[in-house]
Amino acid sequence: MEYLSLPLVLREGYLARSELQDSIRDTVGLILSTRLGTIPFSPDFGCDLWDKEYADLYAANKADIRASLRNAIDKFEKRLYSVTASFGLASDLSPHTLGLTVKVTGNYMDGKEEMKFEASYALG
Repeated sequence: MEYLSLPLVLREGYLARSELQDSIRDTVGLILSTRLGTIPFSPDFGCDLWDKEYADLYAANKADIRASLRNAIDKFEKRLYSVTASFGLASDLSPHTLGLTVKVTGNYMDGKEEMKFEASYALG
């Protein structure tokens, strides 16, 4: 089965298509990069990570942040299950970078076969 590819770009009268894993990766990225309340027709779409101050990420309960990321993904990406989310400061990887890196893992069904999913996202 083919899925619409993000970003939506109309070329030669058609929207680009992607495979299941790419579609899941794009949707999770969209969830993680969307602030709650910014989509008028779905105000609870997105992630509350954007409501935190950057400095709060050092002092915040890391388990709460991971649970928040997991809950947002569970709510809006139903094709993915057994989701785990971990994060680190992007400055840990590159000293001149601000923001977070989020690694999401889980499983999904492709037909009758269970597949592993893993993707990393740079936020901020």
